[in-house]
Amino acid sequence: MEGQLRHVTLRSSPPQRRGRPADARREAPAPRSDLRPEIQALRALAVALVLVYHLWPAVVPGGFVGVDVFFAISGFLITSLLLREAERTGSVSLRAFWARRARRILPAALLTVLVCALATVALVPLTRWGQFFTEMRASTAYVQNWQLAGDAVDYLAAANAPSPVQHYWSLSIEEQFYLVWPVLIAVALRVSRGRPARARRRAVAAVLAAATGGSLVYSIAHTAADPAAAYFVTPTRAWELGAGALLALAAPLDRSPAAARAALSWVGLAAIAVAALAYSHATPFPGHAALLPVLGALAVIRAGLPVGRWSPARVMTPRPVQFLGDVSYSVYLWHWPLIIFAPFVVAADGAVTKVAIAAGSILAAWVTKRLVEDPARTTPLLTRRGARVTLAAAGAATAAVLAVTVAAGSHVTHQVRAEEQATERVLAAHPRCFGAAARDPRRRPCENPSLEGTVVPTPLQAAKRDNAPCGVIERVSTVTVCAFGPRPAHPARTVALVGDSHAVHWRPAFERIAKARRWRALSITRSGCPLSAAKPQLQGRALARCLQWKREVPRWLAVHRNVGTVFVAQHSGSRDTARGGQDAFAAQVAGLRSAWHTLPASVEHVVVLRDTPTMPGTTPTCVEQAISDHRSAATACDAPRSAALPPDPALTAARDETARVRSIDLSRYFCDARRCPPVIGGALVYKDVESHLTDVYAATLGPFVRREVDALMRDWH
Repeated sequence: MEGQLRHVTLRSSPPQRRGRPADARREAPAPRSDLRPEIQALRALAVALVLVYHLWPAVVPGGFVGVDVFFAISGFLITSLLLREAERTGSVSLRAFWARRARRILPAALLTVLVCALATVALVPLTRWGQFFTEMRASTAYVQNWQLAGDAVDYLAAANAPSPVQHYWSLSIEEQFYLVWPVLIAVALRVSRGRPARARRRAVAAVLAAATGGSLVYSIAHTAADPAAAYFVTPTRAWELGAGALLALAAPLDRSPAAARAALSWVGLAAIAVAALAYSHATPFPGHAALLPVLGALAVIRAGLPVGRWSPARVMTPRPVQFLGDVSYSVYLWHWPLIIFAPFVVAADGAVTKVAIAAGSILAAWVTKRLVEDPARTTPLLTRRGARVTLAAAGAATAAVLAVTVAAGSHVTHQVRAEEQATERVLAAHPRCFGAAARDPRRRPCENPSLEGTVVPTPLQAAKRDNAPCGVIERVSTVTVCAFGPRPAHPARTVALVGDSHAVHWRPAFERIAKARRWRALSITRSGCPLSAAKPQLQGRALARCLQWKREVPRWLAVHRNVGTVFVAQHSGSRDTARGGQDAFAAQVAGLRSAWHTLPASVEHVVVLRDTPTMPGTTPTCVEQAISDHRSAATACDAPRSAALPPDPALTAARDETARVRSIDLSRYFCDARRCPPVIGGALVYKDVESHLTDVYAATLGPFVRREVDALMRDWH
């Protein structure tokens, strides 16, 4: 990438030059010397860690630190270039800097997004288009990190499958850095203009140190509070680039003993290796944990390439290492799309496929470097016409790629509208044996040939449909209470549906019961947080809010004594932290029982709903593909009952409870003796990869839930 960079001294005023326009003068590239081999080797190491981590995560469970190495390198090189420009001219040209960055980064990045868009249209089912193209737009605009941060705290969005441009989050951070960092330097130079060079240098250092230190403090605090979002947001990562920037301000070590520099370089490489091998997805990151790989990268850069018997030059300078460093940017761009699209092309997911992906990434990177990156960066068509031409071209290319993603998104919107109309026609006809009615034990067999091949809603449409409307009536700290269904002036009974998102999807069924029985129905739920005394495997703020919600729900019910019946439902696959030698299932059972005991005495009846089947994550895609191929989705995409309906801890916990706690098991309406189909009686059962029920199928369950509840109520009386 950039050339040999050395310590610079800022001039107090720019030299006088005449005869050339300012833009053209500042756009002229600075004299370059040979690339620094140790930085190229660092790039090779960084991209190799990321590549191996994504293909063979067990080999380097912390290989994601390769991104942090890239951040440190970028901060050092970019700041060094800006300081060199300031030394030559006394200031920095923001327009020229951004033009150079655009020529260096945008061509390959936009090409990759465009190829991903075309591959999505050609290979990927419509069910994933919405998410994929949303992230492509975010990546093209370099705000992908904020998109993923928002999804990380959105329970439903967190279930999204990885998109082919998910890795653009790191490029987004760098682009945002490139927008802000030179402005900080320019401001520091402007404020200190006319002062001695040393004072101007101190001013720049003070501004950069303040920004870096503030980001580090925020990173440590935010990682502890909300690690899922902290991983992606710019303020938690800016210090990593800032650390490289501060190194650019330090005096060189050219006169230090070669042995000392060699030792420093080895220590830096060892620090990166330790982080890659010792860290894992469970490591709170970035925070203070990111210091190890960042400082390791800075140590290698600081040491340079010392000569001597024990110098790491032997492992840094071989041609394959330097080549990989030279194409590292494009390797990073291409490897992830190949990983994501491979399953749509080849059935096997073995070692041969992974090796082919790695080799394909390097080959695609080499072609991109030769035919796209280098020509775009050096073409006189852009470099000799000033920054404005480059920025205009960059804007036009970006707009073109955005237009492609917007057009694809519009196609999805039109398709959803057409499918909505088809769904409404089916529902308005009230067909016989529709949905759960096809499994009514009192009417077996219940068959309707006209529903053969019908799937309503379609998977694409289902993801857009909401559950039964629920109007918020009260908010108390973490507890949000909403009412759904009819609201009788004098309800026969007030009931509450309590639990996580797997309680929410029962609302359409209970809405029908409430209407038939003149109930007032309330919903008290928190996504990802079942009503259990067991500690969920959440982190940071999400964990704290979940624990608080569990404490506050019984208090709310104690105040509202009119709620005499509580229906409890939760995801049976929710992960809780086991204590001591207790296994996970036993921890769930004990946690559920303990939570039910905390409910006030005014809650006379606790009805536990057995969780719905857990289907494979590929089910929505499989159903969509079956519809396209005119095959039966019910048989093509079903799952074994033994896998979809494992033992439910809630059902186990309810068996040994007092008469206050009873359970309802509706498994017969989802599975037969052997299989669990995703389409029953023409109705799609599941709306997403988290096995949430569609509102359509949940509504058809209403009469059968009512039947079970009526039987329980006879026992109560």
